[in-house]
Amino acid sequence: MITITTLGTGSGKPTPERNVSCTTVFREGELILFDCGEGTQVQLTRARLRPGAIKIICITHFHGDHINGLPGLLGTLQLNQRTEPLYLIGPEGLERYVRTLARLGVVGMRYPLKFIEVTRPGEVYRCQDFSITADRLKHRITCWGYRLTEPDRPGRFDVEAAKAAGVPPGPLFGRLQRGETLTLDDGTVVTPDQVMGKARPGLSLAYCCDTQPCEGVQRLAQGVDVLMHEGTYAPDEGRMAHQRGHSTMADAARAALKAGASRLIITHVSPKYTRTDGFERAVREIFPHTRIARDLDVFEMAYKH
Repeated sequence: MITITTLGTGSGKPTPERNVSCTTVFREGELILFDCGEGTQVQLTRARLRPGAIKIICITHFHGDHINGLPGLLGTLQLNQRTEPLYLIGPEGLERYVRTLARLGVVGMRYPLKFIEVTRPGEVYRCQDFSITADRLKHRITCWGYRLTEPDRPGRFDVEAAKAAGVPPGPLFGRLQRGETLTLDDGTVVTPDQVMGKARPGLSLAYCCDTQPCEGVQRLAQGVDVLMHEGTYAPDEGRMAHQRGHSTMADAARAALKAGASRLIITHVSPKYTRTDGFERAVREIFPHTRIARDLDVFEMAYKH
């Protein structure tokens, strides 16, 4: 499964109740960070997540509550004698920002940094196990949302069907699972579709923060298992939210409903709200599968069988 941990769920500035924006996605022993607000290092420690497991950091935009934790985290990775490459994905100017910090001696760069600056919507990262795409959000400055998508996984291997087809247990089972067609010693041809179930969909997650309602959110969130969407303002404060380039919690719920998402996690909550349980009840009337996240909440994304 994939595990989501909300390290920071507040907006603007840290408060005793909420740190600022950072969410981690843990899969196959690796961490992907979405945003890196002030205090991210401390929150990683509190969540018992290992900084050395971070593979990718995706930055949405250059407002401080989304990036001010990055210099300290990069420095800590240097102190920890990291040698593995770290991918930094974000708006144009991200590389210049980090290299300026390095020239000033704020961070060390003795481990490989791979910069991917987003200049247009589309795929920004791909490996064998997943891809990351970006799309434009609607905020006061250039801001990008991200979607993590896993490819479909092979169907379940039917051991009994393979034996019935005359395939002996052992390496030939593995070849069938990898999609190879076998010709047995007696001339029998066994194809993968004879012994493999239907392909199972991989998991998907969209992260949209900061933004007011826009088409970019809908494209990223279409059919996702989890949509993480900002809900800076209360459900009834739409005018203020949109004037400031943000969304209400109700906007987030409507986005999830329209996109056909399975679950909604609301984050980036204004520091003026110390209680959100009433808001959550109201938003669930629009989209029932909603949670307003708190710091250090953990959400599990399980594979469909």
